[in-house]
Amino acid sequence: MTKKLLSLCMAVLLLAVAIPFAASGEALPYAKIDWYLGLTPQPGNAAVNDALNEYLMEKLGCEVNLVLLTSADWETRIGTMIASGQDMGILGFGSQSKSDYVIESSRGAYYPLDDLLEEYGQETKALFPDEIWDAMRIDGKIYGIPSLKDNGYFISLIYNDTMAQELGLDMENFPQHGNWRDLDALFYEVKEKRDAAHPEWADHPVSWDSSLVYPYNFAFETFLNDSYLAVCNIDGIMDVDGFDAETILNFYETPEYLEFALMMQRWVEDGIVAYDYEKIRDFQYDGGIFANVGWGYTYLPEYLFGDAYRTKMIMSDKIWTETNNYFSAGTCISANCANPEQAMRVLNLVNSDPFMATMMRFGVEGVDWVYGDDGKMTFDGTANEDAASRSHHYWYAAPVGNLTIVDAPEAYIGPDGIMLTRIMELNAQCLLPSHMGFVFDTAPIANELAACTNIVLEYSRELNKGQLNSQDEVMDAVEEFIEKLKANGSDKIVAEVQSQVDAWKAGK
Repeated sequence: MTKKLLSLCMAVLLLAVAIPFAASGEALPYAKIDWYLGLTPQPGNAAVNDALNEYLMEKLGCEVNLVLLTSADWETRIGTMIASGQDMGILGFGSQSKSDYVIESSRGAYYPLDDLLEEYGQETKALFPDEIWDAMRIDGKIYGIPSLKDNGYFISLIYNDTMAQELGLDMENFPQHGNWRDLDALFYEVKEKRDAAHPEWADHPVSWDSSLVYPYNFAFETFLNDSYLAVCNIDGIMDVDGFDAETILNFYETPEYLEFALMMQRWVEDGIVAYDYEKIRDFQYDGGIFANVGWGYTYLPEYLFGDAYRTKMIMSDKIWTETNNYFSAGTCISANCANPEQAMRVLNLVNSDPFMATMMRFGVEGVDWVYGDDGKMTFDGTANEDAASRSHHYWYAAPVGNLTIVDAPEAYIGPDGIMLTRIMELNAQCLLPSHMGFVFDTAPIANELAACTNIVLEYSRELNKGQLNSQDEVMDAVEEFIEKLKANGSDKIVAEVQSQVDAWKAGK
């Protein structure tokens, strides 16, 4: 009887080892889950997938099939596959994966995650406060896990310290700038002194491309992605005069936009920025450029752009975030996934386990990377050594998940991983807008929005990049731009966003 009882106990123990248990104590069966990522395929992907599956079988009793796609392939294939009702396992969303989180969630493409996060994704759930998870809700449900990375707008001035020292610029006492527009006087000082000391660089712009209205030059809450037909001030910043943080406005109608467009035309005319950067790419590396915009940098290598000059950074004193920041990169589970519980366990692991998170970015230790004698990661002597033909190398890899637990070479994350530590610190400091979590329904003004978006595309590039010939041309173009927007319903767009925002606030 004792031997039978012992045999039974051993059998139960072996079963427990063979079939990993869920958080609830119930065993989950083996599953192989497709995982679609918006990352360009590389030669070592299959070998990494095999090594990853060995680890997943040990940890979770399941496997994944990594499907890496270029942005172009994603755009041509994934929408059709989702619409067909296919079991697509795990799916990326956002700017790299080219799937719109709000649209696809509303269409029923994704599996609701509320219960799965509670039961199988506790570590992942703990990565973000409740207000961020609430911001991920579409029609009351969470459908996606945002990637923990630089989740705010960390905009900085990256400057040529070698040039600053030579020209006697007082950068040590230079105040934190709020936005790129605040650098006007500094750039003209650099232009005068640099061209006198180095006439061979007189054809170089002082600054690399800084033409993005948002987030380089202005900080506000946006509701229509990359067009600013309906925006709102953020308490603590208030970049648009005459409006509070609850009133929706068309930014293109404001004096601030006109002043920005005039500044950009003047900067191009005076050589502060270039008309176009396509044919002058080499200028960025020869030491003649003074300034570059930093977006998301929390640590800066001493020689960011090569050996010709040292780089330093001054971060903006305006750090904020908004709902779209969390929609820009993350992961979902397919609505028709046959094994959503195992899929959630995979996502929970990649968001909480440094070993898996690192393998997804840099491949297999001993093949794609190694630890050097100093204990730090290096690509020397590995399949990732040659930057032109790397085996499996996806730094940042925003669609994968939590970046802050990844091991990486010191050149990427700084001494003792200071870059990742600073990301967490700055994320916590971000100002939140009044309407965090609000998602605009475009249906009531679809026609007006389409018409006005086309007008924005018609005018904004030349205005934002300073490509018109004179200040008078800019003023005439902005006036014409606003008139066309109004004629095609821009006021109706603002009114509809305001109405929905007011209703959302009242229902909270």
